[in-house]
Amino acid sequence: MNATGALRRRQRGSTALEFALLFLPFFALFYAIVSYGLVFLLMESFSSAAEGGARAAVAVDPTAYTDTNDYLNNGVIPVVRDQVAAQLDWLPDSVKNQVLGADNQNVGVSLSNRVLTVEVGYEDYHSNPVIPMLTLPMIGDLPKVPAALGSRANVRL
Repeated sequence: MNATGALRRRQRGSTALEFALLFLPFFALFYAIVSYGLVFLLMESFSSAAEGGARAAVAVDPTAYTDTNDYLNNGVIPVVRDQVAAQLDWLPDSVKNQVLGADNQNVGVSLSNRVLTVEVGYEDYHSNPVIPMLTLPMIGDLPKVPAALGSRANVRL
């Protein structure tokens, strides 16, 4: 028997062992990139939707309403919530329902000292994530994100 045949016999299985050792870190890295990318996409979308809702509120004419409550409840809030819903229409239904709620009731709209605040968020992301969270040995939970994702926009009226 020659030396290369003996060397090949001793190397048998080393490829499988190397694959097993390297697969977990590479898979964790790939999964982290995808899941964090999705979380960043959601956060940017919430920010854009909140800003769009705040811009839409500026277009509501306050002189068409009898008082501040009428202006807010019948003018601004429906317009803002419709604008936010239109900007987040691309989301899957399960995520959209979690973010917007029934009749867009989860979109927060408040007026204080002529400053309108629009809040869009995904409450309790950990119990209902878009991509399932993984628990990997020596790494822990992936992705590591806050329990609530959201954004806020303000505009002076």
